[in-house]
Amino acid sequence: MQAAQTVMKWLIILGVLGMIGWAIFSAKTTMNMKTTTVYAGKAILRAQIAKDDAAKEKGLAGRAQIARDEAMIFVFDKDGDIPIWMKGMETSIDIIWLNDKKKVVHVENNVEPDFEPHQVYKSPMPARYVLETRAGTAKKFGIKPGLSVRFELEDQK
Repeated sequence: MQAAQTVMKWLIILGVLGMIGWAIFSAKTTMNMKTTTVYAGKAILRAQIAKDDAAKEKGLAGRAQIARDEAMIFVFDKDGDIPIWMKGMETSIDIIWLNDKKKVVHVENNVEPDFEPHQVYKSPMPARYVLETRAGTAKKFGIKPGLSVRFELEDQK
């Protein structure tokens, strides 16, 4: 009986340590993420830059809310079919695809969190960047296909 209790205590301790480690890793990844200012229509957004696979996979997932001026920009090496899903999302977002010239090619407005199997959202045209921001931002600031968006990625490698 005492051996089972000892094993259970160690499992709980290891579980707690694992959760603490994950929380520290997650916070460090978010804190180390570089940012840029995105000018889109009448919007001025403070965007985290997601370049590596881990940052792209996580995206804005896990956030209970997104500030009015907050965004994330996903950067890809070449134009292509960039699928986006809502895995782990807790709030609705706008998804904006941009081509290599930073022109909006597609917008999905007010995309709501969903459950498995997650719906996949895609642009009908190839894209190089994807901008995710608070739901309603695209409509509020006139972000639609054909709009030129400005942001800098220099020194962000």
